[in-house]
Amino acid sequence: MPETEIPNRQTVVIVDDRATNLKILERLAQSLDQVDVRLFDHPQRALDDAARSPPDLVLTDFNMPDLDGAAFIHRFRAVAGCADVPVIVVTAYEDRDLRYQALEAGATDFLLSPVDHHEFRVRSRNLLTMRRQQLLLRARASSLEEKIVEDARRHRNALRESHELLLRVIDAVPLAVVATDRDGRYVFVNDWFARSVGKNPAAIIGETPTAVSSDLYARESMERDRRIMGGLEADGSSEHTVTLPEGEQRVVLSSKALLRDAVGRPMLVVTAALDITARKEAELALIAAKEEAELASRSKSEFLANMSHELRTPLNAIIGFSQVMADEVMGPLGSPRYTGYARDICASAQHLLGIISDILDVSKLEAGKIELDEETIELPQIVHDVLQLVAERARAIDISIAADLPPDLPALHADGLKLKQVLLNLVTNAIKFSHAGGRVELTARFGADGFDITVVDHGIGMDAGEIQTAVTRFGQVASTWSRRHAGTGLGLPLAIGLVELHGGRLTIESRKDAGTTVRVHLPVERAVAVSAPVGA
Repeated sequence: MPETEIPNRQTVVIVDDRATNLKILERLAQSLDQVDVRLFDHPQRALDDAARSPPDLVLTDFNMPDLDGAAFIHRFRAVAGCADVPVIVVTAYEDRDLRYQALEAGATDFLLSPVDHHEFRVRSRNLLTMRRQQLLLRARASSLEEKIVEDARRHRNALRESHELLLRVIDAVPLAVVATDRDGRYVFVNDWFARSVGKNPAAIIGETPTAVSSDLYARESMERDRRIMGGLEADGSSEHTVTLPEGEQRVVLSSKALLRDAVGRPMLVVTAALDITARKEAELALIAAKEEAELASRSKSEFLANMSHELRTPLNAIIGFSQVMADEVMGPLGSPRYTGYARDICASAQHLLGIISDILDVSKLEAGKIELDEETIELPQIVHDVLQLVAERARAIDISIAADLPPDLPALHADGLKLKQVLLNLVTNAIKFSHAGGRVELTARFGADGFDITVVDHGIGMDAGEIQTAVTRFGQVASTWSRRHAGTGLGLPLAIGLVELHGGRLTIESRKDAGTTVRVHLPVERAVAVSAPVGA
């Protein structure tokens, strides 16, 4: 019992058939601290009292009527709660054999008669202290035992509740979860699986997959479980088609895992099957849409390529004859206005031819039909040619162009015409979107990782969304400024494609109303006869 239930006062029982001895022992016992003394002149009455309320210490004479000391102690020890109560036997000095009998019967100690008062108090107090400590230890042990029992009960309840919660969670998971044993029989199925096969879970436990369902998936699953359990196949995931009880076919992704026991032996194969029918249908629809889009893209590219080719032939004739008329090669036209009209026809036809050429090139890029005609070229010469072509346009709108190319720039292996087409497009765009009186800068550098060609303007600039539009084929940034300048939206995408065809990359950095920087990077492998990179 708890320590708080140990009484402060202790009970001392004295048993002796002689009244004088009872009085002497009572007086001595009452000199002890916090004790209650009970006197009995007959051993049987003492035993009856002990059965009602076990004492804390017993003092008894050995020579008594009806029961001697040894018999009394034997019977006292048999009383409930008295097995470990200390007992002191009072004997005369010459009764050594009697003392031995008392000790053998279960006496705790003995006192010689006549009793020494000091010895009585010391021995009695020691035994009462031991009795109190004994009761305290017993109470603490009982309390600890009760706590252990309560903790064990709570632990069992928590485990049961956790197990029940886990089962509810597994039942709520939107996939079929089962476990089969070494014999291939179900030892666990969740509600999701039971509903999918149209049976009660209790009717499934103990059955094999083929006994529950006769479709191909059940046979394949059972065979795979057998192979995994036997170590013939690794666990993992696979897709299967299953037939539901109502005849509907579904696609499932099943994942299997081998569960081992405490010593590592295969115990269960756990299977989780997820219905992926909707996902498979979406995948198939996406594949079909992709194939359809690719077919449409190929058809479009082929159409544009054919149409561009067909349009270029009459345009070349228009350009040629309009130039003959404008130059009056065959004689005067008779009016200066006719000469102007001829020049307008020629300019418009050339503009249209440029658009058609861009469309043809983009179509070839999409179809993968553009091939590089590579040769050794000098980048400064390419830049010089480009600047010559745009010089008149730049002067017309008061744009200055500055080129910065180091004298030791190495030659490179590339398609000169296509590289010139890239730079012409970038410089033309820079001029087109610069403010009057502005400046366009073209620089080229060679370093450890290759060539970097940069075109910078300080014009209208673009935000991130407009950059994304600009690099999209047929995409044009919608602004009042851009609408003032004709274009198809093919220039930048074409330049990007031609740079990537050379194994390089084209990047754009721009800020609204602050200008645009376009960088073309060509890999170092394009360099010819490099001795050491500039600045290395």
